[in-house]
Amino acid sequence: MKKKATVVNIVNKQVQVLAEGEIISCLLPGSLVSKKNALIVGDQVEIGLAGNDQYKLIQVLPRKTALYRGNRRSTEEKVLVAANVQYLLAIVTADYLLNQAGYLEAAIIAAKRAGIQVGIFISKWDLIGESNQALLEAKLALYQTSVDFVFVGSARERQEELIKTVEGKTVVVVGDRSCGKTSLIHGSLNKPLEKEDSRCTMSSTHTSVLQVGSRGTLWIDTPGFRDFALQEISAEERNAVFPEIAQLIEGCYFRNCTHVHEEGCQVLEALRAKKLKRERYDAYQKMADTRVVTCTSPRTDYRHSACTESFTCKACGTLVVPEGAGSQHRNHCPKCLSSVHVDNEPGDRASLCKGIMEPVSVWVRKGGEWAIIHRCRTCGTLNSNRIAADDNPALLISIAVKPLAMTPFPLDKLSIKDGCSEISFGR
Repeated sequence: MKKKATVVNIVNKQVQVLAEGEIISCLLPGSLVSKKNALIVGDQVEIGLAGNDQYKLIQVLPRKTALYRGNRRSTEEKVLVAANVQYLLAIVTADYLLNQAGYLEAAIIAAKRAGIQVGIFISKWDLIGESNQALLEAKLALYQTSVDFVFVGSARERQEELIKTVEGKTVVVVGDRSCGKTSLIHGSLNKPLEKEDSRCTMSSTHTSVLQVGSRGTLWIDTPGFRDFALQEISAEERNAVFPEIAQLIEGCYFRNCTHVHEEGCQVLEALRAKKLKRERYDAYQKMADTRVVTCTSPRTDYRHSACTESFTCKACGTLVVPEGAGSQHRNHCPKCLSSVHVDNEPGDRASLCKGIMEPVSVWVRKGGEWAIIHRCRTCGTLNSNRIAADDNPALLISIAVKPLAMTPFPLDKLSIKDGCSEISFGR
């Protein structure tokens, strides 16, 4: 007797299926074991008895939808994520969204290619504080133009509005590790997983698993992966997930502008003016590669990470190493005290100026610590940076006393009367 069923989990040479509300283990034919992408969680199949109350999978029914991601080790291979789903739910943490971009955009493109609806959930929202939540509101507004719904909250709490939105549908949930995928799904289940058939309790750490939620919703929990490694991203796909950049592009002077170095590029102008977030720009530029887009080597955020890189000073040619600075961040050359204009805000590496920052003055911070005032030779920007332990002391002193050595008035005309100084220019 044949039965129609839905694939719940695949482990070695066995597959678990959901048939008429019951979880059944089935034997897999050899052709499906060896053939890549031949079977995936969410597939509709036919099963039948193989003897001794053991079921076997007979055939895979035609798929209505299929969600794929790329393989970063191969530009030709596609990895099947799930089948016959109506929604893709992409989850990232609020902390990720504060400083990075790219994952959600790739998820949106993958969903559009599969012909399914897509939504976003920002987890750990309660852990970032009200000020950071306010900063993210503008970013969320951008995503709301590209997806079907956006929700924020804690994955450990039952998300009633989200559950209602996808009620009765099959939803595949994707995200990096520790973003809250499994917690969110468990909050939507009819009852704890441990009370289900013991054959349905396989861990979703390494394999995808389908679980039955409330109101007839089917949730597919996937292993955490860092990137979609999408291939052949078109300009239309890229502009659709970066609407603010697409709008800026219309004003670029050159029609074939690469938005890297051209004069009259409105994207670069917006970046310089801090109207465009650097992480959004970086993610957009990564998608300019028409072969594969990955996030395996994310740009280091020096606002939160130590800078341990060596560099050659552009002003004097000295090789500068991180050791000896007395701190985790080497900002300038200890020999000539010069730097390069790479930051709009300390550590963000968002400036496109790249002009030489020359030391023009020093000042004393609260607590007695000295700091150097740098001025960019190219754009005139002024920045303050703490001195390093191995900075040239003679040069620091010469900069500090320069105002006294080059006063705007003759010192011999300076006199003191009644405890106050005055300048007399008498003959």
